[in-house]
Amino acid sequence: MGVSSEQASFGRYLQAIRVEKRISLDQVAEETRITVRNLEAIDREDPQGLPPVAFLKGFLRAYAKAVGADGDEAVRRYDEYRMMTRATEDVGRQPERARSGMRWKLVAALALLFVLIVGSILVWQWVSPPHIETAPIAADPGVVSPEPPPADSAQNRPAPLPTLKPAPPAAPPHILTVSATENTWLKVVTDQGIPAEYNLKAGEHLKLEARSTFNLLIGNAGGVKLNLNNKPVNVPGKRGEVVNLHLP
Repeated sequence: MGVSSEQASFGRYLQAIRVEKRISLDQVAEETRITVRNLEAIDREDPQGLPPVAFLKGFLRAYAKAVGADGDEAVRRYDEYRMMTRATEDVGRQPERARSGMRWKLVAALALLFVLIVGSILVWQWVSPPHIETAPIAADPGVVSPEPPPADSAQNRPAPLPTLKPAPPAAPPHILTVSATENTWLKVVTDQGIPAEYNLKAGEHLKLEARSTFNLLIGNAGGVKLNLNNKPVNVPGKRGEVVNLHLP
């Protein structure tokens, strides 16, 4: 019995093919090196249990390969699922946005009223200043006024300006070179930024630069060689395995 492409989303799609072929989650976990908990979250399409988006598409491709499904189809279904989820969340947030807009309008009206009241008080004080009569104080001939200190005294000298120390030089960036010995796909998150995905063929090379870290998801552990800052990096795993590395 086949699986209809119109009746199942990404998790149900993979689960249906796996069950149809009588493949257990433990077998998929052993082949892909993905935890059973993550595989169960994919089957249930549980948004709380799914791995980060930066790695989820790689997990879907590995899952699909293990059960003989189409990895591109699984990723396409996941993209549609994300679009539908975002649209539903936007509709649910519209009443809250309306209430937030009313609160901001009320705060702005109160602020404007406060400014008008304070401005009126200041204008009234400026137009009608208080009249205070003062009598001159006669000088006491028996009291000698102290002479002002000379202009060049230590008390009148300005304080010296602090000496600014030059900023330390920035640390050199990390350089990562990826050499493909076999065809493989690769997902890279540089400095906790936006993930980038590459499909490398045998003989191709990729040079990456980061200020702090690299987070790699490799689709074929035995098909790549890594070199970080001119030093080789050991890639754990065998040919065809999906591995995750955090460098340095």
